[in-house]
Amino acid sequence: MYFLVSPRVVDKRQEFFAGVYDHLKKNGKMVSDLVKRLSKMKAGDFYKVPEEEGADRFKRWLVYVKKCDVVVVEVSGHSMTLGYVIGKALELNKPVVALHRKGQKSYFVLGMDSSKLQVVEYDDKNVLEVLDGSMDKAKKMIDVRFNFFVNPKILTYLDWVAMKKKVPRSVFLRELIEKQMKRDKEFRG
Repeated sequence: MYFLVSPRVVDKRQEFFAGVYDHLKKNGKMVSDLVKRLSKMKAGDFYKVPEEEGADRFKRWLVYVKKCDVVVVEVSGHSMTLGYVIGKALELNKPVVALHRKGQKSYFVLGMDSSKLQVVEYDDKNVLEVLDGSMDKAKKMIDVRFNFFVNPKILTYLDWVAMKKKVPRSVFLRELIEKQMKRDKEFRG
Protein backbone atom coordinates (compact mmCIF):
# COMPACT_ATOMS: atom_id res chain seq x y z
CA MET A 1 0.00 0.00 0.00
CA TYR A 2 1.16 3.52 -0.73
CA PHE A 3 -0.22 6.39 1.40
CA LEU A 4 0.42 9.92 0.26
CA VAL A 5 -0.64 13.34 1.55
CA SER A 6 0.52 16.78 0.51
CA PRO A 7 3.26 17.91 2.91
CA ARG A 8 1.37 21.22 3.32
CA VAL A 9 -1.69 19.31 4.53
CA VAL A 10 0.31 17.03 6.87
CA ASP A 11 2.06 20.05 8.36
CA LYS A 12 -1.26 21.42 9.63
CA ARG A 13 -2.35 18.09 11.18
CA GLN A 14 0.77 16.05 11.87
CA GLU A 15 -0.56 13.91 14.72
CA PHE A 16 -3.75 13.10 12.81
CA PHE A 17 -1.92 11.85 9.71
CA ALA A 18 0.63 9.92 11.77
CA GLY A 19 -2.36 8.08 13.31
CA VAL A 20 -3.91 7.40 9.90
CA TYR A 21 -0.57 6.08 8.63
CA ASP A 22 -0.22 3.79 11.67
CA HIS A 23 -3.75 2.48 11.17
CA LEU A 24 -3.13 1.72 7.49
CA LYS A 25 0.21 0.08 8.28
CA LYS A 26 -1.50 -2.34 10.70
CA ASN A 27 -3.75 -3.44 7.84
CA GLY A 28 -1.17 -3.90 5.09
CA LYS A 29 2.42 -3.60 3.96
CA MET A 30 3.48 -0.01 3.22
CA VAL A 31 5.97 0.74 0.44
CA SER A 32 6.90 4.15 1.90
CA ASP A 33 6.89 5.81 5.30
CA LEU A 34 6.88 9.34 3.85
CA VAL A 35 3.71 10.45 5.66
CA LYS A 36 5.13 9.23 8.98
CA ARG A 37 8.35 11.15 8.36
CA LEU A 38 6.40 14.26 7.30
CA SER A 39 4.49 14.16 10.56
CA LYS A 40 7.79 14.72 12.39
CA MET A 41 9.18 17.51 10.15
CA LYS A 42 9.04 21.23 10.67
CA ALA A 43 6.92 23.28 8.29
CA GLY A 44 8.50 23.68 4.89
CA ASP A 45 11.55 21.42 5.49
CA PHE A 46 10.27 18.92 2.94
CA TYR A 47 10.66 21.50 0.18
CA LYS A 48 14.14 22.66 1.21
CA VAL A 49 16.14 20.19 -0.84
CA PRO A 50 18.54 20.41 -3.78
CA GLU A 51 16.99 20.12 -7.24
CA GLU A 52 18.43 16.61 -7.77
CA GLU A 53 16.63 15.38 -4.64
CA GLY A 54 13.31 16.60 -6.07
CA ALA A 55 13.90 14.65 -9.28
CA ASP A 56 14.89 11.57 -7.26
CA ARG A 57 11.68 11.86 -5.22
CA PHE A 58 9.62 11.81 -8.40
CA LYS A 59 11.33 8.64 -9.62
CA ARG A 60 11.05 7.01 -6.20
CA TRP A 61 7.33 7.81 -5.94
CA LEU A 62 6.69 6.18 -9.32
CA VAL A 63 8.48 3.06 -8.10
CA TYR A 64 6.23 3.05 -5.01
CA VAL A 65 3.12 3.30 -7.19
CA LYS A 66 4.31 0.35 -9.27
CA LYS A 67 5.20 -1.73 -6.19
CA CYS A 68 2.01 -1.28 -4.20
CA ASP A 69 -1.35 -2.99 -4.50
CA VAL A 70 -3.47 0.01 -3.42
CA VAL A 71 -2.80 3.77 -3.43
CA VAL A 72 -4.39 5.87 -0.68
CA VAL A 73 -4.21 9.62 -1.24
CA GLU A 74 -5.58 12.40 0.95
CA VAL A 75 -6.75 15.04 -1.55
CA SER A 76 -8.16 17.81 0.65
CA GLY A 77 -5.24 20.06 -0.29
CA HIS A 78 -4.26 21.05 -3.81
CA SER A 79 -1.25 19.23 -5.21
CA MET A 80 -0.06 18.61 -8.76
CA THR A 81 2.01 15.71 -7.47
CA LEU A 82 -0.97 13.93 -5.94
CA GLY A 83 -2.99 14.37 -9.13
CA TYR A 84 -0.15 12.87 -11.13
CA VAL A 85 0.24 9.95 -8.70
CA ILE A 86 -3.50 9.20 -8.88
CA GLY A 87 -3.43 9.34 -12.69
CA LYS A 88 -0.38 7.09 -12.86
CA ALA A 89 -1.87 4.58 -10.43
CA LEU A 90 -5.09 4.39 -12.43
CA GLU A 91 -3.10 4.06 -15.66
CA LEU A 92 -1.38 1.06 -14.04
CA ASN A 93 -4.84 -0.26 -13.07
CA LYS A 94 -4.20 0.10 -9.34
CA PRO A 95 -7.12 0.71 -6.98
CA VAL A 96 -7.01 4.26 -5.58
CA VAL A 97 -8.74 5.56 -2.47
CA ALA A 98 -8.92 9.37 -2.63
CA LEU A 99 -9.85 10.67 0.80
CA HIS A 100 -11.07 14.19 1.45
CA ARG A 101 -12.25 15.96 4.56
CA LYS A 102 -15.94 16.78 4.73
CA GLY A 103 -16.54 19.97 2.74
CA GLN A 104 -13.15 19.88 0.98
CA LYS A 105 -13.85 17.96 -2.22
CA SER A 106 -11.25 17.83 -4.94
CA TYR A 107 -13.20 18.57 -8.11
CA PHE A 108 -10.24 17.52 -10.23
CA VAL A 109 -10.32 14.04 -8.70
CA LEU A 110 -14.11 13.89 -8.94
CA GLY A 111 -13.70 14.37 -12.70
CA MET A 112 -11.58 11.24 -13.07
CA ASP A 113 -13.59 8.37 -14.47
CA SER A 114 -12.38 4.97 -13.34
CA SER A 115 -13.97 1.96 -11.71
CA LYS A 116 -10.74 1.63 -9.69
CA LEU A 117 -11.15 5.07 -8.06
CA GLN A 118 -13.03 5.64 -4.81
CA VAL A 119 -13.53 9.26 -3.76
CA VAL A 120 -14.38 9.08 -0.07
CA GLU A 121 -15.41 11.79 2.38
CA TYR A 122 -14.43 11.58 6.05
CA ASP A 123 -14.39 13.59 9.23
CA ASP A 124 -12.06 13.27 12.21
CA LYS A 125 -14.47 10.97 14.03
CA ASN A 126 -15.10 8.44 11.26
CA VAL A 127 -11.82 8.44 9.32
CA LEU A 128 -10.66 4.99 10.49
CA GLU A 129 -14.04 3.41 9.83
CA VAL A 130 -14.19 5.04 6.37
CA LEU A 131 -10.64 3.85 5.64
CA ASP A 132 -11.41 0.28 6.65
CA GLY A 133 -14.49 0.14 4.41
CA SER A 134 -12.63 1.70 1.50
CA MET A 135 -9.67 -0.63 1.89
CA ASP A 136 -11.94 -3.68 1.93
CA LYS A 137 -13.48 -2.48 -1.32
CA ALA A 138 -10.07 -1.62 -2.84
CA LYS A 139 -8.63 -5.05 -2.00
CA LYS A 140 -11.38 -6.62 -4.09
CA MET A 141 -10.24 -4.51 -7.07
CA ILE A 142 -6.61 -5.64 -7.04
CA ASP A 143 -5.68 -7.28 -10.31
CA VAL A 144 -4.46 -10.84 -10.28
CA ARG A 145 -1.84 -11.90 -12.78
CA PHE A 146 -3.10 -14.50 -15.22
CA ASN A 147 -0.92 -15.88 -18.00
CA PHE A 148 -2.11 -17.83 -20.98
CA PHE A 149 -0.72 -18.94 -24.31
CA VAL A 150 -1.76 -17.67 -27.74
CA ASN A 151 -0.76 -18.73 -31.21
CA PRO A 152 1.49 -16.49 -33.34
CA LYS A 153 -1.42 -15.11 -35.37
CA ILE A 154 -3.23 -13.90 -32.23
CA LEU A 155 0.01 -12.44 -30.86
CA THR A 156 0.56 -10.56 -34.11
CA TYR A 157 -2.95 -9.16 -33.87
CA LEU A 158 -2.46 -8.12 -30.23
CA ASP A 159 0.81 -6.42 -31.14
CA TRP A 160 -0.96 -4.62 -33.99
CA VAL A 161 -3.74 -3.45 -31.63
CA ALA A 162 -1.14 -2.21 -29.15
CA MET A 163 0.68 -0.20 -31.85
CA LYS A 164 -2.38 1.05 -33.73
CA LYS A 165 -4.67 1.87 -30.82
CA LYS A 166 -1.93 2.69 -28.29
CA VAL A 167 -3.50 0.28 -25.80
CA PRO A 168 -1.51 -2.37 -23.93
CA ARG A 169 -2.42 -5.92 -24.94
CA SER A 170 -3.58 -6.78 -21.42
CA VAL A 171 -5.88 -3.74 -21.28
CA PHE A 172 -7.37 -4.64 -24.67
CA LEU A 173 -8.05 -8.22 -23.56
CA ARG A 174 -9.45 -7.12 -20.20
CA GLU A 175 -11.85 -4.70 -21.93
CA LEU A 176 -13.02 -7.44 -24.30
CA ILE A 177 -13.73 -9.74 -21.37
CA GLU A 178 -15.52 -6.97 -19.43
CA LYS A 179 -17.78 -6.27 -22.44
CA GLN A 180 -18.63 -9.94 -22.70
CA MET A 181 -19.33 -10.12 -18.96
CA LYS A 182 -21.93 -7.34 -19.36
CA ARG A 183 -23.61 -9.29 -22.17
CA ASP A 184 -23.79 -12.53 -20.18
CA LYS A 185 -26.93 -11.86 -18.13
CA GLU A 186 -26.59 -15.21 -16.34
CA PHE A 187 -23.23 -14.25 -14.78
CA ARG A 188 -23.46 -13.09 -11.17
CA GLY A 189 -19.95 -12.09 -10.17
